[in-house]
Amino acid sequence: MPEPIGLTLDERGYFLLTGKRFVPVGANYWPASCGVEMWPQWPASEIQHDLDVLKSLGLNSIRFFLRWQDFEPEAGRYDPTTFDRLAQLLAWCSERGIFAHPSLFVGWMSGGIFWPSWRRRRNLFCDPFMIERSIAFARKTAEVIAPFHAHVLAVDLGNELDDLPDSQAAPPSSIIDWCRAICEAIRNTYPNCLIIAGTSENPTTGDSGWRLGQQPGTDLYSVHGYPVPGWHPVDFDGMTDPFCQSFLPFYTKVTRAFGPVLVQEFGTLVTFGRQQQDRYLRAALPACWEAGANGFLWWCLRDIPARVHPYVKGRVESTLGLVDAHDRVKPGLEYVVEFGHSLDSRPKPEPPSGDVGLYFPRHFYQREDQQNPGNVPDRLSRWMLVVNFMLRELGHAVRMVRGDLPLDPGVHTLVVPGARLGSDEVEALAAWVSAGNQLVWHGIDPHGWGHECTRLLGARPVDYRAARAAHVAAFGDVWAFADYPRGVRAEVVPGGAKVVTRDEAGLPVLLTNKLGQGVVIYALPLVEETIAQVAGDRDQRDRWRTWYDHVIGMK
Repeated sequence: MPEPIGLTLDERGYFLLTGKRFVPVGANYWPASCGVEMWPQWPASEIQHDLDVLKSLGLNSIRFFLRWQDFEPEAGRYDPTTFDRLAQLLAWCSERGIFAHPSLFVGWMSGGIFWPSWRRRRNLFCDPFMIERSIAFARKTAEVIAPFHAHVLAVDLGNELDDLPDSQAAPPSSIIDWCRAICEAIRNTYPNCLIIAGTSENPTTGDSGWRLGQQPGTDLYSVHGYPVPGWHPVDFDGMTDPFCQSFLPFYTKVTRAFGPVLVQEFGTLVTFGRQQQDRYLRAALPACWEAGANGFLWWCLRDIPARVHPYVKGRVESTLGLVDAHDRVKPGLEYVVEFGHSLDSRPKPEPPSGDVGLYFPRHFYQREDQQNPGNVPDRLSRWMLVVNFMLRELGHAVRMVRGDLPLDPGVHTLVVPGARLGSDEVEALAAWVSAGNQLVWHGIDPHGWGHECTRLLGARPVDYRAARAAHVAAFGDVWAFADYPRGVRAEVVPGGAKVVTRDEAGLPVLLTNKLGQGVVIYALPLVEETIAQVAGDRDQRDRWRTWYDHVIGMK
């Protein structure tokens, strides 16, 4: 049987081209002269030149965007000229052996929102008229893209649809249904394509309705990320901060626990600091590869100096290209190309190994989930980022452990940073600990402390106290805590548990409990929140490694 033409995914979620490994490495793209106005202005020579530049760098993939208003200026009336231009661009990519990655619903772009005027404030995901038009547009674009399948990377549903106000306004169930319907419409016309949703890091850090494990019809996930404080749940101290360098690999690792993942957008935004950029890229990109990324696309190929919306208000877009006006890779960004060239020979990462796991609770997203005991993604991801960094700094290979699946028997130490767990999860953890494993749990939810927790933790709450700051001496240092779950400081009385340390008022803070052949080590305060509040101060933050080193060592 002949090998299929075009890209497929192997059993582990890596790309194959005619049966051989293929790693997409390239850039996102708008022309420098006009940016988002590409389709109506259509600078054909400039676009072809940029594709030649991409090819000359040894890169193989390009992601570009279909601004919906340019293709369907009136509801139900398509612009044939614009669709012809789409076919031209796809043909130019094919001629050069470049894999095209078209993004359909744009939508959100560089801080601006672009919709056809006929949308008239209708919600993209739950308004029947918009759903109808979305399905028709997906089918129409798929018809144009399908003949170029041999050089199509994947069809992208849209650019960061999770950042749209529509996503926050629509019920998550509507977004899930929309995703399914659009994927079906694409495949009805283009059955052998790969499909990706084009989301940012938001499925790990928020609840926009675009959720891990709930993007039906897609074949792989996307991750976007930039080293900008304020764009993440927790602070850090610039690109040279190892904590910053751990973020994009962490998002990749979490997403990879649910399926194949493409680092679809990454960059530094600031492109003038040669040393800072180089250090960041040399740390983050190999770590993303080890976390399971199957491809990498820089944002973006060119600086965009065009003085049109949204660039007139976001001038950083005029400085963030991979290459300068003379087609040279900018100083400090050479590693992007060097890393891309290395991937053909770089060993494919082995399945996640290491016996330390980081727990991703069964009920992570709060919207439309009445069984969620109180978890909120932006808080949980904040704490998980802290734990992942601390454990990695201590030399542990950290694996993600999903609470909606049977607990991984290869993991023998599991860390739960502040998650609120249902009784079924607590019972599963108790059985796992009893079999000879170690559970480290920070920030026990006092409202979830039922009989299952009492058995697991070997202690009972007897009072709820004010969440005042407390200090404890342990591991050769003094640790201050002021953050507690639900703003409540539980006073507990040990049963079978042993108190490791108490605060100045004599209340237990850190305890251990033997259960079967295993042990639970738990702290009542939200340890990770204490760290997160000083995360931008490297010295204050990094002293907490001692805490984790000792807690993990308490076998």
